[in-house]
Amino acid sequence: MSNGIPLPPDITNPIVLSDWLELIALTAHDGNSSHGDLQRVLNRLSVDNLDTLCTDAMRELNRRVIAAGDSYPFTFSGTLLKMKNDWQAYTPYVFCLLLSYCDEKQKKIKGLLHEVMFEQLSCIAAKRYIDGEVLRFGHPRDTLPSGFFNALTQVCGAVGEWSYPQSGKSLRKKDGGLDLVAWKHFPDRQIGKLILFGHCASGDNWDDKINELQPNDFCSRWLSGDKSPIVKSFFIPHRLSPEVFEDRAISAKLFFDRCRIAYWAPNDDFRQITTGHSAKWCEHLLERVTS
Repeated sequence: MSNGIPLPPDITNPIVLSDWLELIALTAHDGNSSHGDLQRVLNRLSVDNLDTLCTDAMRELNRRVIAAGDSYPFTFSGTLLKMKNDWQAYTPYVFCLLLSYCDEKQKKIKGLLHEVMFEQLSCIAAKRYIDGEVLRFGHPRDTLPSGFFNALTQVCGAVGEWSYPQSGKSLRKKDGGLDLVAWKHFPDRQIGKLILFGHCASGDNWDDKINELQPNDFCSRWLSGDKSPIVKSFFIPHRLSPEVFEDRAISAKLFFDRCRIAYWAPNDDFRQITTGHSAKWCEHLLERVTS
C-alpha cells in the first residue's frame, strides 16, 4: 500500500474513506487497496466504530461498481480494490474523484480550468444520456458567443423552442445559473420535445447551489416562458450516501453524481473535448496528493 496519501480530515465518513481507498489503489505500486489497509490505519488511530466504518466503506465501493459499470476503474472483490489497468482509460471517473477529494487550493492548475472541464464532461454525459444534442452555456464560453444575449439567441436557434430572448438586464448576465442545455429533436424539429437545463457544481459547496437554477424562472425571465416541459438537471463530481442522494434528488431532479457521469461519458470523448487537458490536470493532482 502507498503511504503517500494521508487519511482525509473526516475519518467518520464512509464515502470519503472509499475515495481514499480508490486513491491508494490509483497510486500504489501493486495497484490495489483493501479492507485490511483501512482497518489497520483506523485501528492505529483508535477510531470508534471501526468495524462499522470499514463495512460501510466496502458497501459504498460495491455500489460504485454497480453505478459506474464498465467506466469504474477498479475491480472489487468485497474486500480488495484493484486497478483494472492504466487510469488514463478512465479519465472521467478519476477526474471527478480528484475534484471531490482535493481542496480548492490543490485543484488550481495554471492554464487548466477544472470548472470548465467539469461542465464539458457534464455536457457529454447529458448528450449521451438523452441520445440528443447539447450546448455548454456556462461562462467562460467556448463554442457559444461570450455575451449572454448572443449566446442565448444561438441556443434559441439550435433548440427551436423560443423565438428570441428578451434583452435588457440579460446583457449583464454571465450564465444565469444555466451551464448546459441538452435536447432531443423529433424528425419534424417542431416544439414539444425533451429539453434539459443543467447546472454543474464541482466544489464542496454544491449543496448551496442545488436550487440556483430554476428552469421555469429562467424561461419566464429571459425567454418569454417555456413551451416544452423542461427537465432540471444537476451535476456533481461527488458521491453521496443513498439517504443523502434521495433527499437531495428532490431538489436536483435529474441528478448526476460521479458514477452516473462516468457511466455516460466515454473516456475518448472527454479527452478529445478537453484536448488532453483533463488527463494533464489529473496527473498534476495525483502528484500533489502523493507529495
